[in-house]
Amino acid sequence: MPLPVLLFLLLCAASTAPAKILFRADFETGDLSQWAGTGTRSQNATPRNVQVVSDVVHEGKHAVKMTIHEDDVFNDRQLRVQLGGPRVTVEEGSDTYMAFSLYMPEAPKDRDNFFYWEGNPPPRYNNVMTWWVEPKVGGGALIKYGTGNLGRNGTHWEAEFVPGKWHRLTMHIHWSEDEAKGKARLWFDGQLVLDKQVKTKGPEAVYFCQPGIHRSPHRPSVDTIYFDNFILADTLAEVQP
Repeated sequence: MPLPVLLFLLLCAASTAPAKILFRADFETGDLSQWAGTGTRSQNATPRNVQVVSDVVHEGKHAVKMTIHEDDVFNDRQLRVQLGGPRVTVEEGSDTYMAFSLYMPEAPKDRDNFFYWEGNPPPRYNNVMTWWVEPKVGGGALIKYGTGNLGRNGTHWEAEFVPGKWHRLTMHIHWSEDEAKGKARLWFDGQLVLDKQVKTKGPEAVYFCQPGIHRSPHRPSVDTIYFDNFILADTLAEVQP
């Protein structure tokens, strides 16, 4: 077979490769068994902190309810309640697509970090991006996204977060250590809200996430968040509605 024809056939085969779902958790098993391979014994994932429920759901019959209390101590700088999420192997120029639904019955009483990507050492743990909700001055709540450890390298998106309503967050992370080459695209409730070049990774090759509530211990209070319908895939089409 002539070489140009062979190359054309190989390109066609690659372009038609089926999309792959890498992780899914919709809690329809009625328990946390879908997280068995990623981590159900993470910090403060006890029954009073993490419950699979059927009274507040986004789709299907079940969702997960996560509640943080003033004694859910992770260390002298943090309170935490969380599940160990999936890990992704990344390289310069690779892509990650993920979506999930979240709900809070009332506005947060403090800044609640609910999702992040962090690199595995060596050389160190490196939190490269964070999503959080926080009280809004005058009432209500805001949802925000920032890069760097807990968003210290800049807040790149914020919007009103309506309590008592399910919201869908979808992300496309194009991984790069170069701010001019990395990119974050975010969809909130089906609308594209961010398409920006940002530094998205450090030197690490594996990144993990831990959905839940992570916060400062200085103003402790009880907050609750619900999650449903996590999906991680290798194409945007698999995670979009």
